[in-house]
Amino acid sequence: MAQAQAMTTQAPIPLGRFQLFKLLKKGGMARVFLAVDPAAPDEVLAIKTLLPELAGKRSYREMFQSEAEVGLHLRHPGIARTVEHGEDRKTPWIAMEYVFGLDLSSVLRRLRQKGRVMPPGLAVATALDVARALAYAHALTDDAGQPLDIVNRDVSPGNIMVAFDGTVKLIDFGIAQTTIDVKSQIGAIKGKISYMAPEQVRGLPVDHRVDVFSLGTVLYEMLTGVQVFRDEGDFATMEKVRRAEAPPPSTHTPAVDALLDGIVARALAREASDRYPSADAMAASLKTWLDRHGGEAERVAERQVFMATLFAGQQATMEADIAAAMTGVMADFEAEDSKGPARFISEAALDDLLAAEGRPDEGPQPGDGRPRSVGLLLGVVAAVVAAALGAWLALRG
Repeated sequence: MAQAQAMTTQAPIPLGRFQLFKLLKKGGMARVFLAVDPAAPDEVLAIKTLLPELAGKRSYREMFQSEAEVGLHLRHPGIARTVEHGEDRKTPWIAMEYVFGLDLSSVLRRLRQKGRVMPPGLAVATALDVARALAYAHALTDDAGQPLDIVNRDVSPGNIMVAFDGTVKLIDFGIAQTTIDVKSQIGAIKGKISYMAPEQVRGLPVDHRVDVFSLGTVLYEMLTGVQVFRDEGDFATMEKVRRAEAPPPSTHTPAVDALLDGIVARALAREASDRYPSADAMAASLKTWLDRHGGEAERVAERQVFMATLFAGQQATMEADIAAAMTGVMADFEAEDSKGPARFISEAALDDLLAAEGRPDEGPQPGDGRPRSVGLLLGVVAAVVAAALGAWLALRG
């Protein structure tokens, strides 16, 4: 949802008790739609569905189920809430809180277009919100008090929502590693390469500190507009991540002071033992910086004004489009008895929503500066690449 789009006139697609009426995004494993439960029409939800061509594959179904189970455990204001999950006509789905706003990658892209970077205070406040959400997830236990050992492994701008009301939420734990996770054979390299930690690209065991490193790369980008480890091609990017050599953010943005340079440097330490030992520890440093630069109290309101200014008019357009689409959904639902049996949630049916909007699948746009994701559909290739790269890097130390 990087740009406001006209709502589709295509009839909504039923899925369980929900009505899907707007495609938000498509990834290598799933699609996410706006939806409404006709029994509770005042709340818009985000419904993630496993792609039809993957729904019959056990490994993908288990991964999707694992994501749903992890989501049900996460109850924190900085993490988008998972409502429930299920399956309808062989289509697994996860119903989630819809965060009315834009992902951080869209915010950063708009800033680059305007030749701007995020003000340091807002960048640090945003990173602090994410750090607190990660600290909560990392410390979570099951009903018996045993640690779940949740590691997100995919902290990146595309998975951080900045709402128009000024709040910030993590929206995806889809490849999270937990003690309740399945042991996937899909590939060792997961997540967006330029936001990974060095041990991730080397195929080594990971812990909570990989999320600290990834958050450090996101903070660096917010402060400077630069994706510090991105290079031409995956192997070149992986080599830059492995070396983890980053000039201080103040090199690009003189407004960044020495204390903030130091916070970023510690988060981006090549060796995990040299990083912050936890997201909570990183959050403490970020809060210390904020306390010396005006505090936290007004940051949500400041971010709300920032979003309204940066995306002038877009919020109202999105609100109007959603309201109009929901009106159509409810009218369609009331006439359900005359429509015959519900359609199977096929690839063709889902593509109808795209065709009605007159636009191609959403994805990285030319020149938008976003890193490529290692798609889960290419998992077998990723596994081979990971094995070869791991051996090469081991030889290089």
